[in-house]
Amino acid sequence: REIAMFNFSIQYFFKEIRKNIMMIGVVSSALLLLSLILNMFYNTVLNPPLNTNDLAAFYVGLLRFTIIMLFMLMCIYLVIYSINYYNKVHSRILGLLKIFGNTTYEIVIFFTLQIVIILLISFLVFTLLNIVVTPLLFKLISYYIKKTVTTILFGKAYLDTLAFFFLTILVIIFVEFRYIIQTPTTHLIKGDEVISYRIKSKNLFKEILYFLLLCYGLFIIVTSKLELDLVVPLSLCVIGINGIIKFTIPRIVQTVILQKNISGELLVVLKNYIFIINQMGVLVFFSVLINLVMPLMIYMYINKVGFFIEFVLMYIFTNLILNYIIYQRLSIRRIDNKKSYNKLYTLGYDLKSIEKYVKKENILFFLTLFIGIAVYFFTLSISLILKNAIPKMAILICLIYIIPMSVILIVTNYKERRSVLSWKKS
Repeated sequence: REIAMFNFSIQYFFKEIRKNIMMIGVVSSALLLLSLILNMFYNTVLNPPLNTNDLAAFYVGLLRFTIIMLFMLMCIYLVIYSINYYNKVHSRILGLLKIFGNTTYEIVIFFTLQIVIILLISFLVFTLLNIVVTPLLFKLISYYIKKTVTTILFGKAYLDTLAFFFLTILVIIFVEFRYIIQTPTTHLIKGDEVISYRIKSKNLFKEILYFLLLCYGLFIIVTSKLELDLVVPLSLCVIGINGIIKFTIPRIVQTVILQKNISGELLVVLKNYIFIINQMGVLVFFSVLINLVMPLMIYMYINKVGFFIEFVLMYIFTNLILNYIIYQRLSIRRIDNKKSYNKLYTLGYDLKSIEKYVKKENILFFLTLFIGIAVYFFTLSISLILKNAIPKMAILICLIYIIPMSVILIVTNYKERRSVLSWKKS
């Protein structure tokens, strides 16, 4: 019976080859970006050995290490969100396998085998891309810094990526066991919600405190020099902006929702907007953290070419991976959006109106994230330009977070439009 399940798994893999190719692209891209960052991190030309007796050098090394760990964590999140999406679109077949009498062990074999095949192919694709892309990246770096920067293709960075790959497999197997065992068959048949919705509790004191922390952090940044000491007010800004987006804004929106004269379509849009923020909690934190920390690190080492190019590339890679995770999460949510479509349709709205209101939810979320980050970024940048600490052109690094966010918003709204049309046809 196990052999029959194995054969069925292989057949099903090729039947769903288009969806599997997308997964392979996601995983191989995550591995490649991680490998590129580790290659830069381990390179002694870009990262000369720091003086262990220098406290400032110690903190710089600690920050660089923290960024690497955060990027690894984001890569794991990307893979897990991709697996969640994969679970979502294949939940019906899992439910049917349960109905037809297959044991949990056989179902785990079926689904784990699908994922393992995807991961193995992804690793092969990553290895091929690593052979091509890594030398090109380091040639670009060498050209920019006017020094020869070499790297070993299958050195420590590759081995660490391999270790990360096996860790990812263990995490995925755990996720699959938990998903298959805990999810009722009825939920699988109708399409289970992989990530639940939750409205966060209200706490007025905390919400005011977040605003005060942000204001105090910005005040210190504006009145201080460009030094490592800015890490402290930076932390206050991270806590403040993260809290405002995740707690203060939903509270204000909930107050609007409770108004008696609110229109039906606005009620649906605002409720879904709060759901998106609540579901994106961890991703909002990562986005705020990365987009607040990285510009400061880039500005601090703008005159040290090796560190500067390393931090710029890290910033680009982390934003690419982070925005793609957000896109994946919205893709998961899109599968469940039929409830929102039905609510609006019941209220008497036509197809174009439903499409417009669904897009509003996404625009509100991205606009909230953009404004929260922009308040800090432009306050920091303009204050440093006025102090002549950085050149005026340095403010263009804002494009590193604006462009990926804008592209993801455009693609997401395009997909939403197709989703609405598909729902109408069904």
